[in-house]
Amino acid sequence: MNLVRNSRLAFRTIVSTSLLCGFISLTAVSTNAGAETNVNATAVKGEVSSTQENNSPASTALQNHFAIIAHRGASGYLPEHTLASTALAFAQGPDFIEQDVVITKDNTPVVLHDIHLETVTNVEHVFPTRHRDDGRFYARDFTLNELKQLRVHERTDSSGKQVFAKRYQGQVAHFTIATLEEHFELIRELNRELDKNIGVYPEVKSPKFHLDEGVDASAIVIDTLNEYGFSSPDGNSFLQCFDFNEVKRIRNQLAYKGKLVMLIGENEWGESDTDYNWIRSKTGMDTVAEYADGIGPWLGQLFDKTALDTGNVKAASWLEHAHANALTIHPYTFRQDALPGSMTPEQLLDTLKHVIKVDGVFTDHTPAIVIWRNAQQ
Repeated sequence: MNLVRNSRLAFRTIVSTSLLCGFISLTAVSTNAGAETNVNATAVKGEVSSTQENNSPASTALQNHFAIIAHRGASGYLPEHTLASTALAFAQGPDFIEQDVVITKDNTPVVLHDIHLETVTNVEHVFPTRHRDDGRFYARDFTLNELKQLRVHERTDSSGKQVFAKRYQGQVAHFTIATLEEHFELIRELNRELDKNIGVYPEVKSPKFHLDEGVDASAIVIDTLNEYGFSSPDGNSFLQCFDFNEVKRIRNQLAYKGKLVMLIGENEWGESDTDYNWIRSKTGMDTVAEYADGIGPWLGQLFDKTALDTGNVKAASWLEHAHANALTIHPYTFRQDALPGSMTPEQLLDTLKHVIKVDGVFTDHTPAIVIWRNAQQ
């Protein structure tokens, strides 16, 4: 997460192209809610083609079971990363539920998408003077007890406007920040009681920021994964991070044996010092594969823009290097309420699976993908 709010707000990419049986627009819109890709089909013409196949045993198995990762819980329906959102996500039937993790003043891992608080809580009203010189309220400056006093609301932008206007609008229910242990325990217990096997997918947020603050966020997350039995190589979990230096440190210095994912952003976002253009090169993918089991690109990085301009839909060429290294590919984020025009969820999901050949997707709206996946079988 960039420490300066406006770094993401400034990023805009617009690509005009064709998709499936229609002419589409791929619009990457970056807000403090994260990067989004909007796809629109408006005419009936065009051709779909693909330039590579992924025939590794692991990838073949995953193609038969397209993984559904509940992005920040059931964030399309309830305030993100709350225990209520996690419980609802569990009931919706994903394969994994995501937890973004930051560390409190008393070194407790809590589940929040950002190191800042004001976009998803009422911190500015409860603790109005506790911001830093940049005007931001940092979770690291508050104890767990203090954070528990805050009310979590739907994500808002810098002007205080709800990012997704039609999502949860209630004002009475009291949603709170929860610890990583609370999330893991909830998922573990629901698995036991309901005889399910839904996994966890934590992200170490801003590891360099935390190290500069004197705390090892990755070590704390790994300790919690170990405590709840999620961290073995065959455990039902993935651990993810945007910082490649941290991915290497997690694997080497911290000796983590579980499945590890290198998240891929754009250099303009300021997520870390990682050069994401290099990451998507052959050398970059070969190097990532030495440490990670998978990658998490955003949707706008998946398409060959030159082919799109000629009316074809093909995977971006850099993905060949990911497939060659048998890396699992879990892009972000499918949002049913961010599909403009006539492009249907089914068209986008068919393209992701059959043309781009990803192994699953992060989503705010699990039910739509469950319905689509069931129809494939």
